[in-house]
Amino acid sequence: MYKILAVYVSCLISLSTYAQQGTVIVDPNTVNLHSYVHQSLSPDLLKRIKKTTDIFEAVDGISYEQAVDLYKRDLDPEANLIIFEEMARIYKKFCSSRCSNPKKKKDVYTLLLLRSMFSTSEAIARFKPVALTKQEIIDITKQYKLVAQPISVIME
Repeated sequence: MYKILAVYVSCLISLSTYAQQGTVIVDPNTVNLHSYVHQSLSPDLLKRIKKTTDIFEAVDGISYEQAVDLYKRDLDPEANLIIFEEMARIYKKFCSSRCSNPKKKKDVYTLLLLRSMFSTSEAIARFKPVALTKQEIIDITKQYKLVAQPISVIME
């Protein structure tokens, strides 16, 4: 299974099921990748995916090719990409002058991933910092402007 899914779930991410059962924690070993929904993606979408993978590959280990494969399996790849673009915007802004080591970069990425799925207060409560200060955590989470969206998982 691709590392991105493991990153999502290993961060103790709540996943919502299609049956509207609410938010539940899912063991990543019980999740399988969906088959392809899209045989191809638009050139514009591919360019945007490339930009985000160029920013995050060193942190999450997901190559452009792996990301394209995952987006082809996504029911709404553009909506998911918008989330990663927002994360990339904040990551670049913060890390351009304040990420002096890989641990700090990983912290910023993990915090943004949590914030993409949880409210600011819940993301902060779930986050286990290694290299970020409390003030940096607040500064980063305040910059995230999208509505939190837990990952939807269809349980069969």
